[in-house]
Amino acid sequence: MRMHLGRMAAVCVVLAGLTMSAGAQFNRSDRSSAEVGINTVHAPVPDPLLKGKKAFISYELGDVTAFPSSYSGGPERAYAEFYAQMQAWDRYQLVSDPKDADVVFAVRFVDPPAIPHPQIRIGVSDPHGRVSLWGFVEEVNFAFFKKHRDAAFTETVKELINDVKVLVDPTAPPAH
Repeated sequence: MRMHLGRMAAVCVVLAGLTMSAGAQFNRSDRSSAEVGINTVHAPVPDPLLKGKKAFISYELGDVTAFPSSYSGGPERAYAEFYAQMQAWDRYQLVSDPKDADVVFAVRFVDPPAIPHPQIRIGVSDPHGRVSLWGFVEEVNFAFFKKHRDAAFTETVKELINDVKVLVDPTAPPAH
């Protein structure tokens, strides 16, 4: 009986440690990368981002296995939400042909097994010289329930829009 209680106590200690470890992993900050200093400017921002008036938003196929089981919608969800948020911001005129754009924002959702949290990535490039200008990445916060994962997904897109805003207008207050 005494040995059984010892094993039970050891199992409880291990489970408590795992629970605290998982809690630390899942209770990350909900602040955007810009707010914690990750996507902040420490180098000159390329002119097309600052002076550009027209933008093309492209959809890059990312990881499709997370849809529709983990998140509502399809693999184009990150693109659709980013497009809608950029349209609402109204900083750039969104065009339907990259040849007409001053800058291209490429949107991609990634969820490979090698990274602990899914990410939405934005690559910014010059459509004429095909040069990469900037990039952003935000992690999608973990949630157990699908409706909360969906909310976290949408919040991540908002954080990316905020990252772009902070880059092109550092005097703008960060959105919360």
